[in-house]
Amino acid sequence: MANVIVGLPVYDQLAPQALTGLILATQKHAYTLRVETGSLLALMFNRLWAGALNGRKTGVTHFAMHHADIEAPPGWLDTLIDEMQRVEADVLSVVVPIKDGRGVSSTGYQNPKTRVINRFTMREIAGFPRTFNAADTGHADDWLVVNTGLWVCDFTRPWVEEVCFSIIDAIVKDADGGFTAKCLPEDWNFSGWCARNGLKVFATTKVAVGHHGRASYRNDSAWGDWQTDQGDAA
Repeated sequence: MANVIVGLPVYDQLAPQALTGLILATQKHAYTLRVETGSLLALMFNRLWAGALNGRKTGVTHFAMHHADIEAPPGWLDTLIDEMQRVEADVLSVVVPIKDGRGVSSTGYQNPKTRVINRFTMREIAGFPRTFNAADTGHADDWLVVNTGLWVCDFTRPWVEEVCFSIIDAIVKDADGGFTAKCLPEDWNFSGWCARNGLKVFATTKVAVGHHGRASYRNDSAWGDWQTDQGDAA
């Protein structure tokens, strides 16, 4: 039986639809829900992570995260731990769609040389195995980048002491002299760190979730206006 810390970062409010998954996360494992509130996202993640590190002396074996706007079904943690063990993943993340009509997810692949990231659409993901790594998507030479909305990792490994979540921002001068703001969010930054350190990162749709905003954007069907990622400027 695993002993899991489930971290819940909250900034604005908790979606009512998130309550079921938070209360009924597992029927097989011990878990403790820990909450951090505030507007500094990476700081909340790091506080949750540090708390879990300190909890290892009391037997913590896994760390999971559940965002405040995610609707997950009862037993989602059981499914993730079983699936993580099956594929021998270090990190397993649930595919989560972005909250608009394009059908773009925040799971994708990054070219390790150029560091360019392309996101998978829900239509593309419908053609992948239910649980997949970069090679399963046809991008064996790239890094799988995943979302932090709902995920789990094995907390008994030495690498967990080296993690620090951070958001990297920059302003870049283009060739024509114009300036563009850039951002590498904490989830993709963490994904890149995992890849550089040889961790096995997988994504899955075996847990059906809704991402709640003005509507519920779900991961259990092929939908959206886009077949492939056209970029945010499209």
